[in-house]
Amino acid sequence: MELPPEIQKDIINYQALQNQLGVLQAQLARIDAELNTISDAISALEAAEDDFAYKAVGPILVRERKEVLLKELQERKEALEVQKTSYSKKIKQLETKLLELKKKLEQALGALQQGGGSGPTPSA
Repeated sequence: MELPPEIQKDIINYQALQNQLGVLQAQLARIDAELNTISDAISALEAAEDDFAYKAVGPILVRERKEVLLKELQERKEALEVQKTSYSKKIKQLETKLLELKKKLEQALGALQQGGGSGPTPSA
């Protein structure tokens, strides 16, 4: 049975949205991992008794004041939290679109099966 072009287009759109969702979820996981690393680094710096610490700059370590490093880490953490919020909103929007499109496809395919006389559909 040949699917109508509108249904084929919706299926392709559904698959594209699923791919976008997967990419965003992977990026969100990367952000979460980096936030955890930054939180650990902040905790370690705050617990350190020395006023100086080292940070990696390319392949070398550079000595820096603890306050400067804490400020840099806090700024990076804030930027990541903004990204995380944005990605979370985009993920929710995509999930809503996917759910709506899935319902639309199920209805269209169900109508095709009933109208096409291909017999009853097996229940899942």
